Amino acid sequence: MRSPASSRTVPLLLLANAGLLAGLPLLSEAPNRLLSGKGRLLLEALSPAGPGWWAAAGVWGVAGALLVGARQVGAAQRYASYGMLVWLAGLVWGLCALSGSLAAAHQVQTDGLGRASVASGFWLTLLLVWLLANELLRGLRAGKRLTLGFWAGLLAGVLVLLASGQLDALSTLREYANRQEDFWRGVRQHLHLIGWTVGLTLAAGLPLGVWLHRQPRWAARVFPALSLVQTIPSIALFGLLMAALAWLGAVFPLLPAWGIQGIGLAPAVLALTLYSLLPLVRSTFEGLASVPAAAVESAQAMGMSGRQRLWQVELPLAAPVMLSGLKVMLIQTIGLAAVAALIGAGGLGALMFEGLFSSALDLVLLAVAPIVVLAWCAEGLFAASTAFLPPGLRTSP
Repeated sequence: MRSPASSRTVPLLLLANAGLLAGLPLLSEAPNRLLSGKGRLLLEALSPAGPGWWAAAGVWGVAGALLVGARQVGAAQRYASYGMLVWLAGLVWGLCALSGSLAAAHQVQTDGLGRASVASGFWLTLLLVWLLANELLRGLRAGKRLTLGFWAGLLAGVLVLLASGQLDALSTLREYANRQEDFWRGVRQHLHLIGWTVGLTLAAGLPLGVWLHRQPRWAARVFPALSLVQTIPSIALFGLLMAALAWLGAVFPLLPAWGIQGIGLAPAVLALTLYSLLPLVRSTFEGLASVPAAAVESAQAMGMSGRQRLWQVELPLAAPVMLSGLKVMLIQTIGLAAVAALIGAGGLGALMFEGLFSSALDLVLLAVAPIVVLAWCAEGLFAASTAFLPPGLRTSP
């Protein structure tokens, strides 16, 4: 049964959403790429959009009001919550389609020179949709399957709109059309950075965490050193490693031939690995420390060797805690890899900084959006990974 607080939250969030759509611009329209855009409210946007959009908006608004009312009736609460999830997904798809149609009309009016991008009303609506959906899923006590299914379905609908060309006139997608080759090269370089960093962090962090568990007296020395790395700003750490690797390259001429030099991939991967060690090593150490002593003693009584106990008993029981550290490490690496573009490592950060330096915010958004999607997919991957753990170990990573 839902709590009274939960009953009030959904209507309040819906009212806030309606206020945002009424008072904040849905779209920003500019005469060209260089000039600032002018905001356009949803009601202003619907006026020239034709009676079809007005009818759809009216029907969808009435449907939402009926679903809110149905949630107050005991027997209909659960079904109304499912209906509201569909309603929210339709709201997002409808706003995306409307924005694409209006952007196409603006492009025709400006002879192809104009730029139209989604504005604050759209982004804040997405935020409230996220809050509403999480509140509804929490009230339904939805498992991971339903939660992941809802968000995957919502994303799939947006991808269908993208594939159909409905959103091609939006300024960010026009930037993509102009910089398509650079975009995909940046994606490949970003994934290359992440792959090298995750591989090196696993190769160094897992054995270090196991060793610290076996030799706990060293933990008081190693963890402060790893924590100190986290306090160093990323730009400063990149600079320090650039200088160190440039000096090593001058002393050992073979290193630059192997790709280890002051700029590029090597200092970026080394810096990202240093940042990533702490969450993985600590979660490995804490996970192994949380293994019940009785389980270890039982394994010893069965005649298992130290290696067998580690692989067959300790690591499986420590897996949920270790997965939480691995998730933090991966999501942190996805974000920090963008900064590596400043030292010539490439990636999506190169497009992001190019957009910042040229005041092309649409180019910035084009670079940042895949980073957000990658982080979101990583979160979903680790949420789904718990389904493969034994039932007694299925805690959220």
